[in-house]
Amino acid sequence: MVDNPDKLCTICLHKFVSLIKYDELIWKKQIEHYVDKIYRDEKNQSSLNDQRKRKYYRTDEERSTDQTIDVSVYESQLESHRRSSYLEQFLLGLCPLNTILSERLSHHLVRHNQLNDFTLTFFSSNVTCLKRIILNVKYLSRLQCHILNQHPYLNELKILFKESNNSRSNVSTNELFYQHICPSKTSKLEDIYTIYGPLILHQLYCQSQGDLPRISLVNRYLFQRSPTLSEGFSHQKLFYTILNSLHPLTYQRLKILNIAHYKFFAAYHSTVTRKHSLVDMSPLTKCSTNSPPIMTTSVHVLPTNLRLILKFTNLTSLNLSNTDIKNHCLDILIDSFEKLDTLDISLCCLLSSFTSLLKLSSKLKWLNLYNCSIHSQQNPTIYQILSQLKSLEYLDISFDNSRSPQSNSEYDINKLLTEENCLSNLKHFDLSGHQNLLSKSLYNFLLTHSNLQFIGLFSINEKYPKYLFDITNPCYSKSRQYTFDLHEIISLIITKDDFNMYEPCLIESLKRYNERASFVQKILYQIFFLTRSYQPKHQNVLIKLILYTMSIHSNLQTVQMASTACIYNLTRTPLTEQINVKYLGKIVQAITHVMELFPNQQQLQKNCLLTLCSDRILHEPTFNFYLLASLVMNNLQNYSDLAIIQPGVAVLALLTTRLTIDECTQLGSVTNLQRLIQLIEQQIDRLQTTHMNQPQQLDDVSEQELNNNLQLIGDDTLRFSLSLLWNLTDENPTICEHFIHSMGLQLFQRLIHLFASDTIVLTKIVGLLSNISEVSHLRIYLYSIDIIPLMQRFLTDGIIDIAFSAAGILAHLLYEQINQEIDTELCQDMRNTICKWQNPETNMVTYRSFKPFIPLLHCTQIPVVQLWAIWAIYHVCSTDRARYSRIIREENLYDIIQQIHNDCLLLDRSDTFTNQLLNSMLHLLKPYRLNQYQQQHSSIVSS
Repeated sequence: MVDNPDKLCTICLHKFVSLIKYDELIWKKQIEHYVDKIYRDEKNQSSLNDQRKRKYYRTDEERSTDQTIDVSVYESQLESHRRSSYLEQFLLGLCPLNTILSERLSHHLVRHNQLNDFTLTFFSSNVTCLKRIILNVKYLSRLQCHILNQHPYLNELKILFKESNNSRSNVSTNELFYQHICPSKTSKLEDIYTIYGPLILHQLYCQSQGDLPRISLVNRYLFQRSPTLSEGFSHQKLFYTILNSLHPLTYQRLKILNIAHYKFFAAYHSTVTRKHSLVDMSPLTKCSTNSPPIMTTSVHVLPTNLRLILKFTNLTSLNLSNTDIKNHCLDILIDSFEKLDTLDISLCCLLSSFTSLLKLSSKLKWLNLYNCSIHSQQNPTIYQILSQLKSLEYLDISFDNSRSPQSNSEYDINKLLTEENCLSNLKHFDLSGHQNLLSKSLYNFLLTHSNLQFIGLFSINEKYPKYLFDITNPCYSKSRQYTFDLHEIISLIITKDDFNMYEPCLIESLKRYNERASFVQKILYQIFFLTRSYQPKHQNVLIKLILYTMSIHSNLQTVQMASTACIYNLTRTPLTEQINVKYLGKIVQAITHVMELFPNQQQLQKNCLLTLCSDRILHEPTFNFYLLASLVMNNLQNYSDLAIIQPGVAVLALLTTRLTIDECTQLGSVTNLQRLIQLIEQQIDRLQTTHMNQPQQLDDVSEQELNNNLQLIGDDTLRFSLSLLWNLTDENPTICEHFIHSMGLQLFQRLIHLFASDTIVLTKIVGLLSNISEVSHLRIYLYSIDIIPLMQRFLTDGIIDIAFSAAGILAHLLYEQINQEIDTELCQDMRNTICKWQNPETNMVTYRSFKPFIPLLHCTQIPVVQLWAIWAIYHVCSTDRARYSRIIREENLYDIIQQIHNDCLLLDRSDTFTNQLLNSMLHLLKPYRLNQYQQQHSSIVSS
């Protein structure tokens, strides 16, 4: 039951989007078919040279006389074969979305990288209502931007340019790009062919560069227009189309515009003609339309797309963070936007003059100058300019360590802080990275700014100012938040109370600076150091922030190293018990991504493996089990360090219980199986060496006698390695065969001799041998290690875990001898042993299915074989009924046991113990039988 409206909305959005994606896949297949068809017909219409001339070099008059492909014919065919889709039903307007739901849908698509031309179609004005929209241009083309013209009430527009399509240069990235793009159903086929054609044909015909020599010249032309060069997806043209597609009223109504990371001057890499086509001259420069395109200096150039922004006359908030805007452009923008009160020009490294900010002295409330070249501003200095911005409530003038400047002016940051009535309305002030900040200046500033809600002091030169946390100090504020570099503090001896006091600073620092790599590494180191000794109060908050930081800096190895170390500290037992299973899944996904991205970073792989060594992490959440297992197996192949091997085999032993049989077959390739056997042999040698180096009590005992009587105790590495092999061979004849041909039986014979007193090791050895005994054509190999005398010894001398598997092996071997002379003494020993067993409270083994038991259940010629199978099924079903409920129903187990019970009753001399066991089983399985009847009854009623 969902009692949270937000959670219900999220569930509905996921379902809604899944329906969209289903329609999208079908539509994309249709488009691929027709684009390929048009291309083939176009190719066959004329010779290669004539086609190139007609298509790309001839004039419009010459081209009009030629025969061309009529795309409308294909469009008619496509229309006739179009199936009814959820999209078309939704666009009928039977269930329109209000503003809140419309915006949540757009945010959901953007957050999950699912916004493309196809999904943008859903934002038609007759079914959605948008006042705010976020557009991630990553997978958009210019074809569907016209949909924005249907929304006249837009007052906030955010366009995400951070992940540039222009950086797509490798095959895997292009493949990912192609998977996400999809044309709209409302676009004309001719336009789709123009924009998407090169991408589709590139995908269909040119999966690798090696295919290029085998294709014709016209093909090569199309393929050269690969996704890296497709102008239909270029940021410049896309941004231009978006701005020109807005409703006329939007130009007056838009209040907030965010175009962070956009590059206005990106066109300055081609010919002069291209430059001129993509830029206009500023009003100061007049250029005749008949004159040749001569470029003036960059000072007088205003890019076309920047000029379009000037249409938003009532803009109050503008985000130009990390753009390539220049001084004269900023001056023009500030002159044009009279109502501007929020400005973000952080990371705008080309700006060197900020005097234009004085024009906003009475209006500006929010200003971000992070990592700007503010000290290049002289006469007046930047601090003199800031002192005149009387309305400021938010000010960020922080720096990264690498860009921290030193001011040579007398009017520096300390002068600003000590000035009377300076920035009296300020509530948020970030001074991080200011190396020349003095504690005295900060103290005086805080005394006069009691309303300050946040101050950023990360990576400043001053040591830890104790007055910030001193309750008796007049500067102290309980509600004020800080970011502070705890580097000096962690070198001291701190208490649990100290940690509780510093934890909010760490959280605030990571929350605010998660995009600043140099800060992030310091913060993560401090979190790692402090969480080694103390348990955080806000464990889930820290994990959430660290995972987000990992996603931002996914390619930065140093950040991933520190992040995985912190995650390890935060997920150790018993801390892992307090983590929501949703975050456990996200942790595994993040670690999987790191392992995939940095396969050669040994310490990073070690961090990941140590974090994964948790029953709860590997058993409760759902993730890509096989991908993670294959990455861990690669580590076992690539590294010989025990620090990698030990957690690696432990993780795989747990993971393989969640893999399918086919996945186990792939994971247990001959190469991988040989490596596992090699690891076991190496571990035996290490244990032998360790044992031999220990001082012996009897000096007169010969070395030969020591070797003959040597008894070892296995460690975790050996035991997990054996568990891994046991899991891989479960109901898997292929892996069993690989194991035998890799000399696995000979290795196990050695293990049985060396570890005769280690019941844990013996349990796993006999368990794997029982998996081999289930494969009829492999049973003969077991006789090479004298399997029957060995199992007879385990049957009587071993604990129940070993005796159970030993009896199973003997049962399968006896089943093979139905038509031969039976060892009655062995059968009697087996029956006596089974009758003495007390059913344990917990299951000794787990089974994928009961298929290996079915032949044994029907083996009436050898009653003890049937008895063992019945006891085995009863044991696992009684100790872990929930696990086997599905298998009981699917394999119709109740009916099978019922039939065996009826047959036993018809015998003249039926076995009392077997009958009692069958009665207990029928009672145990009866509820599942009733459930099956109920399901059948309900299906009849519903029909």
